Amino acid sequence: MPINGRADYGSYHRVDELIAARFCIDIDNFLVGVFTGCTGLTGDIEVETYQEGGLNDYEHKLPGRAKYGNVTLKGGVFNAVYLWEWFHSVAAGKVERRDVSVVMYKQNEEEALRWNLSSAYPVKWQGPDFAAGDTNASVHSVELAHRGVTLNRA
Repeated sequence: MPINGRADYGSYHRVDELIAARFCIDIDNFLVGVFTGCTGLTGDIEVETYQEGGLNDYEHKLPGRAKYGNVTLKGGVFNAVYLWEWFHSVAAGKVERRDVSVVMYKQNEEEALRWNLSSAYPVKWQGPDFAAGDTNASVHSVELAHRGVTLNRA
C-alpha cells in the first residue's frame, strides 16, 4: 500500500507505525521503513586563515571545504534484509551509492521536512540485541556516509 503516494518496498506498509514514529527513510524513492532516532545530520565548513602582510590587527578567514557527518538511523521497523544486503554488498567491495531521504511527518501524515543524503552508502550496520525475557522492541541501526545534505520543506 503506498503511503502519501509513494511506493513501499517489500513488506513494509504499516501506516500506524509511521504515525507513531513520524520519521521514515526513503532509498531511491522507496519507503524502506520507519525509525525512532536519527543522529549526525551535521555540516561543517572548514575555515582557512590568510595573513596579509602589513596588516597585523586581524587575519582573513575564508570559507573552505564543506564536510558532512555520517547519519545514523536507529530503532523502529526497517526492512532489515534490504539494509543488510546493501551493507553486505558494500563490505564485499561493491559500493552501491544511493540517494537516501530522511522524512519527517506531521501528525496528520503529511510530509513536513525531507533531508536528502546524496550518494549514500552504509558504513556500519547493527542488528538487534536479544535477551530472554526482554519485552522491548528489537533495535536495528545503520550508519550512512554520504556526499552532502539538502533540506526540502513540503
